[in-house]
Amino acid sequence: MTASSLISKSRLEALSDGVYAVALTLLALDLKLPPLADPSSAALNAALADLVPKGLVWLLSFWVASLYWLAQHRVLRQYARLDERGLLLELCQLALITLLPFSTALIGEHGDLVAASLIYSVHLSLLAVLSLLRVLRLSRRPDLRSREFEPGNLAVQLQRGWVVLGCTLACVVLAFFVPSWNMLAMLGIVFRRRMRDSGVPEPGPSGERDE
Repeated sequence: MTASSLISKSRLEALSDGVYAVALTLLALDLKLPPLADPSSAALNAALADLVPKGLVWLLSFWVASLYWLAQHRVLRQYARLDERGLLLELCQLALITLLPFSTALIGEHGDLVAASLIYSVHLSLLAVLSLLRVLRLSRRPDLRSREFEPGNLAVQLQRGWVVLGCTLACVVLAFFVPSWNMLAMLGIVFRRRMRDSGVPEPGPSGERDE
């Protein structure tokens, strides 16, 4: 039995949208103020200041999850169908997305501990690996490609996948040395995008730049 007979690509996209929507919403549940023993402006300001680290982690997780959601839709447009292995990759990635609120809450509470930073970094790395595997399979399986497949776009998506994976692996290594700051390695994704937007070419197989 093929994957196409189990679930269509459109139904997978609908499931994916629902999973991402719920996960992104749950990320914000950890952003709550504790009861104020002294209901004063000073106490409120102090509580809000204590919430800043969690707010930054929420922002990072929301941004990263959004990147994976966009990457999935870009690649799935170029798939004509999903085979069983492709469907398994998608479901594994969705499973990891559902765990993102947990790892985000963990690093938000204990971001200065190596274990918490390591769990969060490994989580992001696994997401990056699965996202890259999806693109690699498309590059090696012409029979799965749709009419919208473009070699130049695929080259850019592969480059993006390797950059994201490299940034997440750097976070894993830095978690052992600077657990409170290791996630700054994710800024490498931003720098890459700035290079692209400033006119640095991203050649495809034939040398063309993807716009």
